[in-house]
Amino acid sequence: MDKRYLDIKNNPAKIIKVDKTTLLKFMPIYISRELEKEINPFLKRKEILAVVGARQVGKTTFLNYIADEFKKQNKKIEFLTFEREKDLRLFEKIEDFKDYYQDYDILIIDEFHYAKQGGKKLKYLFDTTKIKFIISGSSSLELTFETGKFLVGRMLKFLLYPFSFREFLSAREIKLFNILNKKIPNIFAAGITNKIFFGQEINARLKKHFEEYLVFGGYPAVVLAKTQQEKIKILESILENYFLKEIKALLNLKTQRELLKIGEFLAGQISNLVNYKELSNASGLKYNDVLKHLEILENTFIINLLRPFYKNPRTELVKTPKVYFLDSGLRNYLIYDFKEFEKRNDAGELVENFVFSRLKNEKLSKINFWRTKSKAEVDFVLQKQGEIIPIEVKYSSAPSAGKSFHSFIEKFSPKKGYILTKEFANIQKIKKTNIYFIPVYYL
Repeated sequence: MDKRYLDIKNNPAKIIKVDKTTLLKFMPIYISRELEKEINPFLKRKEILAVVGARQVGKTTFLNYIADEFKKQNKKIEFLTFEREKDLRLFEKIEDFKDYYQDYDILIIDEFHYAKQGGKKLKYLFDTTKIKFIISGSSSLELTFETGKFLVGRMLKFLLYPFSFREFLSAREIKLFNILNKKIPNIFAAGITNKIFFGQEINARLKKHFEEYLVFGGYPAVVLAKTQQEKIKILESILENYFLKEIKALLNLKTQRELLKIGEFLAGQISNLVNYKELSNASGLKYNDVLKHLEILENTFIINLLRPFYKNPRTELVKTPKVYFLDSGLRNYLIYDFKEFEKRNDAGELVENFVFSRLKNEKLSKINFWRTKSKAEVDFVLQKQGEIIPIEVKYSSAPSAGKSFHSFIEKFSPKKGYILTKEFANIQKIKKTNIYFIPVYYL
């Protein structure tokens, strides 16, 4: 192991900084994002659009794509960033800003969270001009509570995540991306039959890319980097900028040591129930401070806490959440483990973490997990338009519906359920429930 990569744990101040310009060198082309389809219908509307997400997920690149699309329509557009001091200074006196840009059709403002009283000023501009505003920020706390409270009914928020596996494929092997998108656009769509499943060779190629994706994650610059050393160095920089630049400021921390300890501890616990006492002991923080740190980590798009599904609180766990990371590469950096997938002891947890991230990204429905006091458990439960859908992750070649899955079906009688597998594909029936066995990389 290269000693310099351990500096973030032993002496974070010695980390070599890699700035945004350097990271963008690893991103010479624009990779089409799934968010395009979601945001496009709103580009012609009056509402302010806010694109939020973790640092380095590609917000600036995405906004540049939107700017280019507007330019093709001959719109008068300006791209600003509040990381640039002169742009931020002009915004400080809002009447000057208004006069300067009053004849523009669209203003795109990157890193909007740096603006003081940004929400209040943006509300004034929205109400007194015809300009279309699109803003971005790396913290949902900043945009939701500081900006959003002034813009109720005026702002729509869109989340940009690290590359999904399909976006990863579009960057790495476009033929596989095209065939997967064409044949299986959505595994949750109606009309799935055995005819849609791929043969052994396509599955093998998808699985190879999928397992690499689980090790290094989906940050765009990481995906586009050529060597393992480059990938690790970029992850180091993302973690440094996140902990030292953003979280430390939000929490008013003198040191990031406790936060790193929490991050490392949670990284070792993905897909498991959060043990608050152990987390407190590991970090040296009191219970309330642990909760505050977790809230910040969640609202800045590093982790998600998944709550349990229940209808009878006397028999099911109703309080303790499970923890997942939005990017497996960043998680693997925190525990510094980049072993090949087949050599890993946490392979099952990484696959489950991927499934959660994908379900979250898809915005399919409300997501929970199910676990009873007798420890019967189903990994994920989707609630969509009154329908309950159980999903179990079984990353093996010969999976079966276990006792817990049968128990859930017995108790709730869902119309369908999914078991996500390594390569096995089939459709079976348990009582009146259709069970779809589908390779997880089809998700």
